[in-house]
Amino acid sequence: MQVIIILSTDVSPDIADLILGYKLEGGYSIDYALNSLVSYYKGQEVIIFNFSKYFVLDNRWSGYKIDDYGTKIVINFIKNEKR
Repeated sequence: MQVIIILSTDVSPDIADLILGYKLEGGYSIDYALNSLVSYYKGQEVIIFNFSKYFVLDNRWSGYKIDDYGTKIVINFIKNEKR
């Protein structure tokens, strides 16, 4: 499954500015407890996008790969082979 997050429509303007200004630290990750795509700014976790409106993430069934294309973030969820 692939999720495409468009910065201009899916992310709040202040967070989009941090992304476009290359101010986030350490790349992106999924926080399963928050059900969100997150990164860090000045040592604080920042929620970029919350998936709760659409689905609940569960790391028992899949992994992921995140690519940043400037104005969009693409997340490819990859089914775990053991399941």
